[in-house]
Amino acid sequence: MAIRDSLAPDEDSRALQDTLRGLLADQLSSAALRSSLETDTGYDAQLHAQLAAELGLAGLTIPEEFGGLGLSQAEAGVVHTELGRVLYPGPFLPSCLAAGVLAAAGDQIAAQYWLPRLADGSVTGTVAAAGEDGRWSPGSDSVEAGRSAQGWYLRGSRWHVIAGHVAGIVVVPAITDAGPAVFLVESGSPGFSVSRQLGIDLTRRVYVLTFDTTPAYLLSDGPNAAAIVDRAERELLLATAAEAAGGIGWCLDATIEYVKDREQFGRPIGSFQAVAHSCVDMLADLQSVSAAARYAAVASAAEAPMAARVAALRAGEAYRGVTESATHLFGGIGFTWEHDAHLYYRRAWSAERLAGGPHAHRAAIADIAGL
Repeated sequence: MAIRDSLAPDEDSRALQDTLRGLLADQLSSAALRSSLETDTGYDAQLHAQLAAELGLAGLTIPEEFGGLGLSQAEAGVVHTELGRVLYPGPFLPSCLAAGVLAAAGDQIAAQYWLPRLADGSVTGTVAAAGEDGRWSPGSDSVEAGRSAQGWYLRGSRWHVIAGHVAGIVVVPAITDAGPAVFLVESGSPGFSVSRQLGIDLTRRVYVLTFDTTPAYLLSDGPNAAAIVDRAERELLLATAAEAAGGIGWCLDATIEYVKDREQFGRPIGSFQAVAHSCVDMLADLQSVSAAARYAAVASAAEAPMAARVAALRAGEAYRGVTESATHLFGGIGFTWEHDAHLYYRRAWSAERLAGGPHAHRAAIADIAGL
């Protein structure tokens, strides 16, 4: 009963949702979004600063003692849903992931210095954890950490790094002689380079980060480091599942608005049974993805790993399917560059690959289930 009750957003969450939706509707029209994508950063820095200052979105899950909002993952999911609904291109998500690692690492010096800066938006963070295949699990291509008289350094590359071009700090899982560890690297450090990774999503830039004997600060090592990385990956899965729910919601609303007005043979096409069934299927997908994402956000520690993977897998499949259906229902205009449907289609395909894609999710589910 407690979990079922927690699946429904409370009054504060609904108020935050309404405020954010209204602000984004006013400030981030389709034209404004497309204009921001042409900038050097790929997003509107002024709007980003406004959202950070007025709504505190830069500090979503950062504890209040460090200047953040201290929201739970379920509450943060409400925000990610609204950001996904408008394909918000700014770097709130990667900063949330980096902040989560810093808060969980237990290094008070790093937390006290960096978390307030992440919370007020003066510094942007990201996590560089994925291999070329998108998987976060350690492998032969993992970043290697060594130690010299001057301190720790990193060698290697990471892919699918969200907003790596604007990150002031980067959290990097690496392998030491003693096992797994998590490090922090400041952008601009010697041997640190960032290169754009080609992708189909125009609204979210991802990068390849390379470390060539790059100085790094040790945040955590041993079993705690592995647990921190697992937690950060789950938070990514939850956030992208919530974003998918937002994107599906846009597709449903935009499609219904279109089929009510578009006529064929003297009738609104929404009155045709096939079209109506497609819209109902979209609604079912929206409800399913929303419930799965929110359940995963409030699941117990024992259930959380499985729930996050199931939510991510369900969200990815549904989002792709909905964007394809919406594109077809919009008719000829849905296939044009001028219509926004292709932007959602691109986000749907790329988002689920930030943590390895459906094959990685199914493999992880099988491992957790002991199959």
